[in-house]
Amino acid sequence: MKFTANRKIMLENLKTMFKVVPKTSNAQELTGFLIEVNEDDGFVYLTANNLEASIQRKIKPVVETGGTFVMNAKMLVDILTALGGTDVVFEEVKPGRITIKAENCVYTMSVMNGRLYPRPEMPFPDNTVKVRGLKQLYLATMSTVSTDTVHSSLQGIHIDITENSVKAISCNVQSASVASVEMKTGGRLSFTLPKVNYSYLASAIADDDELEVGQSGAYIVFMKKGMMFSSRCLVHEYVDIEPLFNNIRPIYTAKVEYDDFNAELCNICDVALMGKEKSYIKMDFSENEITLSTTNDVGSSATAAKCTRISGNEHTFYYQPGKLKNLFKVLDGTMILQLDSKGFMIAFTRNNKFLISPIHESSVEKQKLKIAEIKAGTKKTKKSQTAKAA
Repeated sequence: MKFTANRKIMLENLKTMFKVVPKTSNAQELTGFLIEVNEDDGFVYLTANNLEASIQRKIKPVVETGGTFVMNAKMLVDILTALGGTDVVFEEVKPGRITIKAENCVYTMSVMNGRLYPRPEMPFPDNTVKVRGLKQLYLATMSTVSTDTVHSSLQGIHIDITENSVKAISCNVQSASVASVEMKTGGRLSFTLPKVNYSYLASAIADDDELEVGQSGAYIVFMKKGMMFSSRCLVHEYVDIEPLFNNIRPIYTAKVEYDDFNAELCNICDVALMGKEKSYIKMDFSENEITLSTTNDVGSSATAAKCTRISGNEHTFYYQPGKLKNLFKVLDGTMILQLDSKGFMIAFTRNNKFLISPIHESSVEKQKLKIAEIKAGTKKTKKSQTAKAA
């Protein structure tokens, strides 16, 4: 086996596949990349597999002789990163032993038998549809995926493909997200991807990549030139979250410029997350601004973001800082905020909408008491230290 590849191209391909490789496995071969050198078509096929998701990419090097081997994934990426030069030469010197050469540097490495590598499930689907924007859809919905083990389907992101759009949906007990991309897909398809598998796919594609997607049995397959990715689906039917949004009866509606709002929100959320005790974000909704404030054992902070009230009167509600920050970090442009009488808040733009539930006032009061106790304890400690020093 011998081939010469462009070092940077091979390295960039392997980096997009690295997350799929398990750190540990009973099958040692799975902790590596499968490298298959095809003398007939002149391609080198790179594969990563963890038995739930797998990815295969191909590059066009100069192939002298074919062969196959498995090499520890981290080691291979580290070597290609450390090497200089444009080209890198892989050559089998004896069974289970290869050299990797670039410029004046040579590595001699032990490798595993490629024939022992567990073959990934990559069935070729009978029918496919075209999709675009899958990376953006993942980023828009990843923060509201549930960790509830009872309803396992909620641990994934649901993808609903129609003739004219691609929609991603996720939810948990406190928030929900719906994001979409308008495009002609050429068909319909609906499935739920485990969040972790979707993250592998998002790492392997670019923002504007158009992919062919199809289903074959329990697997969803994504394809583009030079890449094939497959993932096992979550089998349970995904919950219909549209009623969550449709049941909101707004008592307050305002228009907000996202950039202005998010800058103020992030600052306040960062302060709220500094303390030892979980804090909260107080939001006062008025005619011309939304005031955001927080208090914890570290201190307190307040700021305001401009808004244009469309309807409703002034209201005050409390929200979790982490959830609030994650919810708004993927929006842009002009957005509409709506509140119902219980404090459930919807934020939406043309293609995205998010829902978050408030913290009940009784929970806020408990948090305030705990923060006060921490502050009182800190003061006693300081006084005691001062007395001892004296």
